[in-house]
Amino acid sequence: MAFFTTSDNAQIYYEEHGAGEPLIFVHGWSCNHNFFKYQTGEFAKNYRVILYDLRGHGQSDRGPVTERNMNLKRFAADLHELIEHLGLKEVNVVGWSMGTSTLLAYAREFHCEYIRKMCFIDMTPKLLNDEGWKLGQSGSFTQEQNIMFLALLGSSWEAAANMFVPNIFAKGYSKEADEYKWALGQALDNIPHCMTNMWIAMAYEDFRPVLPTIQVPVLLAYSGDGLIYGPAHGEYMQANLGGESKLVIFPGCGHGLFLEDPQKFNRELAAFLQ
Repeated sequence: MAFFTTSDNAQIYYEEHGAGEPLIFVHGWSCNHNFFKYQTGEFAKNYRVILYDLRGHGQSDRGPVTERNMNLKRFAADLHELIEHLGLKEVNVVGWSMGTSTLLAYAREFHCEYIRKMCFIDMTPKLLNDEGWKLGQSGSFTQEQNIMFLALLGSSWEAAANMFVPNIFAKGYSKEADEYKWALGQALDNIPHCMTNMWIAMAYEDFRPVLPTIQVPVLLAYSGDGLIYGPAHGEYMQANLGGESKLVIFPGCGHGLFLEDPQKFNRELAAFLQ
């Protein structure tokens, strides 16, 4: 457990487990490194597992520095600086949701420098739907709906978290389940202005032009019964990536498929990395 200081003086929390080839996990919006609790010990048997909290999340900086530079370009720079801080050269990276957006921003800004392989978990390259794009969030989340969600974020983080967290899980997932209650508790711990700024930053990005530039191998893990993404999103990513990729669908799982079926996810990721 440690911290490093970024070039703009943000304190970023990270921790390392195991030894071997580096394997970095990047969490999603309103979450933290603990969401990879079912992957950490398993992969630490064979890899140098590195977990960290994005700025404004978890144990990383939530102070005045988060009043600025809360965007995906800066998140990509934080990852790049973490890799250089640790002296890594050949790195495997796994991004979930906004973690995938962070990796796409990294590919745009740093051209996959230091990256050996990537894994994208259940994310679209463009979140907002419009007349020419129906593979955004839920296939129907538009500019108008986004403004309504931002209004909710601005008025009640608790209400926004209670609206968002069900989307982590598969359709019909019980809100009485321990995993659901745990995820909601983690989300409620966040700082509203950080969540609002990062939602805005994520919602208005369009990474479709970046996909063909990614030449490293990519594992695409997508939900089979999710509320916001699904097989069609994974198929689009696979069709447009510039290099080799493998698409794996997780039946019965939602957005947090690595939480819902960790055995299958761990097995697929281990095979891909090998």
